Amino acid sequence: MELEVVPGVVPSVLATLAAGEAIFSEHGIVLYKEDPVQVDRRTIPSKGFGSTLKRTSVGGVPFFLAEFTGPGRAAFSRNGPGEVRIVELASGEILDVAEGSLVCAAKSIGYDTVLTKGTGTYRGIWFDRLSGPGKFALHAYGNFVTLSLHPGETIVCERGAILHKTPAMVLTPFVQKVGTGFVGRMMAQEMYTVQGPGTIGLQTGG
Repeated sequence: MELEVVPGVVPSVLATLAAGEAIFSEHGIVLYKEDPVQVDRRTIPSKGFGSTLKRTSVGGVPFFLAEFTGPGRAAFSRNGPGEVRIVELASGEILDVAEGSLVCAAKSIGYDTVLTKGTGTYRGIWFDRLSGPGKFALHAYGNFVTLSLHPGETIVCERGAILHKTPAMVLTPFVQKVGTGFVGRMMAQEMYTVQGPGTIGLQTGG
């Protein structure tokens, strides 16, 4: 299986699949496929009906994934300008990817979802939890910024800027007011203190 980034204002990913090779993506983001490529459904692991309903209606994480099996080529794209990178995970390596960022992934990639809770009425962040071995394509809205934090080191991030993280990193939510009084409360936004060790990826257009 080969994954190739096709550059542009809205970049796409072209997957070339040999017979029997398969790739999965969210339903509805395939641009095109060659006729021999077969399409099937991959169900997301569920922790009960209530969890599934919250994940799909509040979190925006899909109920199922689309799976494409070769031989042939298929192309995929998210719906905004930015930068796409191909990431390869070793066997047992895990990465949490923020919802709406995964373009496509090899069938060998394990898939689950996890919620990092927000504060108060804020809904938090849903992540696709991807486990190796295998390759996947990741879309950043804007550009990628990658930071490595040592044990005990922290940074503060706006919620929408977070693109991916090492699972062991601790994210602590808080509401950042902008000044005092009514205007300060109206302009408040959800922020996260991120504590290392680990690597966090940010997107400039999040």
